[in-house]
Amino acid sequence: MAMIAKNERSPHEALILRLLRDEPPHSRTTLSDATGLSPTTITKIVGPLISRGLLTEREVGVRGVGRPALILVPVPDAVTVVGVQLGVGTIKVGLTDARASVRSAEARSFDPTAPVEDVIELIANTVSSVLEADDGAPCLGVGIGVPAPVDEAHRRIELSINLGWKQVPISDMLEARLHLPVVVDHNVRSMALAEARYGEHEVNSIAYVYVKTGLGFGVAVKGQPFYGSPGGESYLGHTRVVEQGELCSCGARGCLETMVSEPYILRRLAAIDPTFDPAGNVLAILHEWASRGEPAAVELEDNIIGHMSNAVATVVNLFTPGLLLLGGIFAISPAPMISAIREQTREQIFPLLRDALRVESADASLESAVSAGASVALEELLYR
Repeated sequence: MAMIAKNERSPHEALILRLLRDEPPHSRTTLSDATGLSPTTITKIVGPLISRGLLTEREVGVRGVGRPALILVPVPDAVTVVGVQLGVGTIKVGLTDARASVRSAEARSFDPTAPVEDVIELIANTVSSVLEADDGAPCLGVGIGVPAPVDEAHRRIELSINLGWKQVPISDMLEARLHLPVVVDHNVRSMALAEARYGEHEVNSIAYVYVKTGLGFGVAVKGQPFYGSPGGESYLGHTRVVEQGELCSCGARGCLETMVSEPYILRRLAAIDPTFDPAGNVLAILHEWASRGEPAAVELEDNIIGHMSNAVATVVNLFTPGLLLLGGIFAISPAPMISAIREQTREQIFPLLRDALRVESADASLESAVSAGASVALEELLYR
């Protein structure tokens, strides 16, 4: 099935596709009412979308006399998109349809100190491999979530402290190898976007806090990803929580991520018991030791819950999301830790927000990471 490049499409196609994605069902008549476009214009837009297989029309039965109504229905598997999540030492790659539903996914690791060119080559080779093994619709493009702020054009990594990358034209580098459009965005913002667009959460604003090597934050307000000034991501992980604390990778001391990230917890656990297995679930180990009454573990768990609750409460008071998802190591943390964060957060937020707020563990699956990357490409290449 031949796809049409974004710059060759009708300017109203994305609008129609968005309405059918976000507010179904629609007929040609209701699309005309919703958009203010004439029925003739709607037909001119919808016709090519049907002929390219992106939409189909379906009869809806009516009682009594009259013809059945025809509604327009998107065909998600008419589109293939590559989703990529770049982490510190890992890449997650897979294929999705037009609703970011994943049909294949795989993960590969790399040395975080490897040259940029080597990591780009690994991404390109992995993308090529999954595309070659697929017999679905032609690929529309590639979306990549990265642990870094990106430029306004969504093509360049500005600065990734944990990878040591600066001003990396990742879209240009991958497009030269893949011959497909490549769109890049902040990784945790892509996660919030995917949950807001394609998750079934029944809320219109979602915040996402992801903790692993560092701490990242993203938010989708009324379904729209939040962007600050150019290069101005929300640096929640770099808010100071301890005076004269540990030196952070950003150059400051006492940042939130130095007190709750996986490397910090691993060091503290090793100080308690040097024989523990660092490959395990660090928060599960910590919680088990704290439950046994190990004083240092109790103190560490309390501090982590306190710091996370303070951070989450700040996010909730500022953005008032209906749902806040905790990802990374907190996606697989023991339920009592999430419950404690939830309750301590509620104590610190504005009273009107307390009953409605949900604080939950995020989906930790490989498929969820791929879906988030794909949502970046879908947003730019299909729905905008």
